[in-house]
Amino acid sequence: MSTRGPVLRVEDLHVWFDLPGGELHAVQGVSFELHAGERLGLVGESGCGKTTSILAVMGLLPPNASVAGRVYLDGSDILEGGETTVAPHRWKDVAMVFQGAMNAFNPVKRIGDQIAEPMELHGTAK
Repeated sequence: MSTRGPVLRVEDLHVWFDLPGGELHAVQGVSFELHAGERLGLVGESGCGKTTSILAVMGLLPPNASVAGRVYLDGSDILEGGETTVAPHRWKDVAMVFQGAMNAFNPVKRIGDQIAEPMELHGTAK
């Protein structure tokens, strides 16, 4: 692990959805850190909030969602300014592999090359 601080730090993340029948609390108090060179996989039962947590980090939730907590990217809170502060980092500095990824990847190309391709297109080193 690096002596430098985490590249990504999520603190006390909460996500809820405004639905006709009331609020649905989907994520409650999630926190984690990711340091340079590390990879992170979220594991849990279906419906436990894995995808919702990452969509919140990336600012990709639907309009009826609300988010509380902090998401720091290289020390800056990228959620504090909403879409204005999240958008410059999406797919450039922060990305995700969606569920069912094996249906989306090309089976004749190396997986590492396919993951690196969007990073290279956005000017991020391999």
